[in-house]
Amino acid sequence: MMRRFADWLFANPQGARSLWGVVAWWEMRRIPFNIIIGVYGAMCLVIFFSAITTSGHLQPGEDAVEPLALLTAPFGINVLYTLGWLVEVPARVLRPALSPQFGPLLLKLGLGLGLSLITLPAALWGGYRVLQLAGFVSLSAEPFGALRMSELIK
Repeated sequence: MMRRFADWLFANPQGARSLWGVVAWWEMRRIPFNIIIGVYGAMCLVIFFSAITTSGHLQPGEDAVEPLALLTAPFGINVLYTLGWLVEVPARVLRPALSPQFGPLLLKLGLGLGLSLITLPAALWGGYRVLQLAGFVSLSAEPFGALRMSELIK
C-alpha cells in the first residue's frame, strides 16, 4: 500500500501537459505532502521536547521553541511547496521538451529537504540526551558548545 502511494506521489505525468496541468499535478499532491510533513514533524517535535526538557538545559519559564514559529511553520512549508510549481511552470515555458521527471524530481528534493530540516532539532537534542543518559556528557555541560548571550555582549 505504501509503495502504491509513493508510486502515485512521484508519478511522471502522462502525455503533453498544459501549464495548468502542471499546477494541478502539484496541487493534487499538496494535502498528502502536508500530511507526511505534519505527522513526521509531530513525531520529531515530541522527541525534541522530550529530550530538551529532560536534559537540564531548559530554564524554568523558558520556551523550548518560540510558539510563533510553531504557528507559522505550516504556512512557510506551504509557501516553499508552492515554489515547486512556480519553478516548474517557467522551466516548461523556457524548455518545452523538459523531461516529465522534472516535477517528481523537484517534489522528491523538496520532501527530502523538508524532512531533513525537521529532523535536525530532534536528532541533535535526542542524540545529546542519549549521550547524557549513557554518561558520555554531564548534565552540566553546555550542549553543542553553546554560548550564553551575556558572553557575547562582553
